[in-house]
Amino acid sequence: MTESTNIDKFIVISDLKSRGKKPVELNNYILIKDNEYVVMVLNENNKINAKELERFLSFSSKINKNSVIAVVDKYGDVTYYFLSEVRLNKK
Repeated sequence: MTESTNIDKFIVISDLKSRGKKPVELNNYILIKDNEYVVMVLNENNKINAKELERFLSFSSKINKNSVIAVVDKYGDVTYYFLSEVRLNKK
């Protein structure tokens, strides 16, 4: 599994706090308390495959939270991407 570094998680947690959110680490993710989001942290240089995204979406669905990916760039800036689940069927 692609994992962020502790520095990336720290950057995202700090950014969320500066936005008035209450982030809490939950397994490999960050839960935003008093909100409906769970965040997966990635560094811009890391690759992620479809299975990892599927696991994240499944986890967020199980705890009834919306999925967000936080991408930390080389300057320490964070970009948030809100995800939704898409089901692809073979024909």
